[in-house]
Amino acid sequence: MKSRLNYTLHFCLIVGALTLTSCGKKENKVSSNFSGSSPFTSNNPSLSSSIGGTIINQVSSMKANVACLNGSYRLTNDISFHVNGGYKSGTTITGGWQPEFMSSGTVSKMWVGVSAYRDIMFVTQIANGSQVVGFNVTISFCEMKSSNGLPSVISNERALDTFQTPYGIVLDSNAYCGYSVVDLAQNTSIISRRSSSNPYSPPDAQIPTSFTKPTCNGQF
Repeated sequence: MKSRLNYTLHFCLIVGALTLTSCGKKENKVSSNFSGSSPFTSNNPSLSSSIGGTIINQVSSMKANVACLNGSYRLTNDISFHVNGGYKSGTTITGGWQPEFMSSGTVSKMWVGVSAYRDIMFVTQIANGSQVVGFNVTISFCEMKSSNGLPSVISNERALDTFQTPYGIVLDSNAYCGYSVVDLAQNTSIISRRSSSNPYSPPDAQIPTSFTKPTCNGQF
């Protein structure tokens, strides 16, 4: 099992008589205001500009070209959170992250970070005219397999919520990749919830993950 796993110890007893009647059901709902698996779609009004179209294509390309490790799959749904306001200090953003993708404005910029497990973080800036009104964090997670024969700890059948950034997210405007990058998002965490439809699903788990800038165009 990946070393980033830290159970929150909300254990439930597994009764042998229970059956896997809904084992394949996907419960990992997209946390955004838009239908589909991601907010990065032409249906999102905050991405209706030419910049938005470019960002949609960049996100699609990143997902297609950053493969998950050890035979894991990329989750069907991205998970989005937002924070109101601008930078806290210099190039660092933080705060109380709320569920869903903020779309009350226009996406004017994107930063991308990647974890050692090939999870991808997309940070987008929301502006009304020249005023920055908030930021979104959208994460495309890879499946996190269990080493003890149980179902995966991060998977399509488990919901993800409660995103935290205890050290903030440090952003870098260097656009050598064609987009700006996340310098460091250290020990972010999210809770992966036990599947209610699968009696063998592992308990709730708090998953810490660090993100940094991707490697591209011979840089870093």
